[in-house]
Amino acid sequence: MNKFLTVSVFLVLIVSGVLRAQDTTGVATENPAVTTQNSPVSENDSTKIKIRLAFNRKWAFGFNGGYSYRLPNKGARTNQPYSKYLRNLKSGYSLGADFHRFTWPQVGLGLKYNIFKSQGDFDNKNGDDITIQFVGPSAVYQYPFKNNTTSVLAGFALGYQSYINKGISDGNDFTNKANAMGWAVSVGLEQKLSNHFALNISGACYLGTAYKFKREAGGVTETINLSKEKFEDLSRVELTLGLKFF
Repeated sequence: MNKFLTVSVFLVLIVSGVLRAQDTTGVATENPAVTTQNSPVSENDSTKIKIRLAFNRKWAFGFNGGYSYRLPNKGARTNQPYSKYLRNLKSGYSLGADFHRFTWPQVGLGLKYNIFKSQGDFDNKNGDDITIQFVGPSAVYQYPFKNNTTSVLAGFALGYQSYINKGISDGNDFTNKANAMGWAVSVGLEQKLSNHFALNISGACYLGTAYKFKREAGGVTETINLSKEKFEDLSRVELTLGLKFF
């Protein structure tokens, strides 16, 4: 399956779940506390008031962690033993953090960081220890449900990705390093537990491709250019649980 089709299906499934939750919970309605007979409030104004009350915050800091899976490229799709090892190596864990300042009640601008880790040994003489990091500016958007404590959470980020593989090949240590531009999209649900604390669950997708890397082995460093058919795909999807403070 093409990686972009995989990403589309992944995001559609998450969005569908969010929309079903929204249909069950309902949307924000007029706040009777701010409506009087002598001073009627329009539905649009009432919604804006509810949003301000629900997101009365100037900043938000969060961190999350969970399962992540790198999207397989062509080289990992055969049934050869090493290809199966590569597929297993694509599963790992993901940790992240973000900080946003809310210039508007529902929209925040800030910075996002994420790290992916996976490792494995093919045999006693071959193995890999992979780290992929993402950092860059990001934007988040939130919209509250009727209860004003649950909200839809969506985000977009564009930034820098680094790739490091500290492995062993035929008994010899090596280090491969690469970097690339990348972007990330996410969608999920957030549940406020207090005025300054919330839990969230979200799905995210990171996309990026490296076409060359530096290889250090035996005291020698060389630059290796990759073909379009044998590039290093940094794309991955993740499902995480997180905490947020504001």
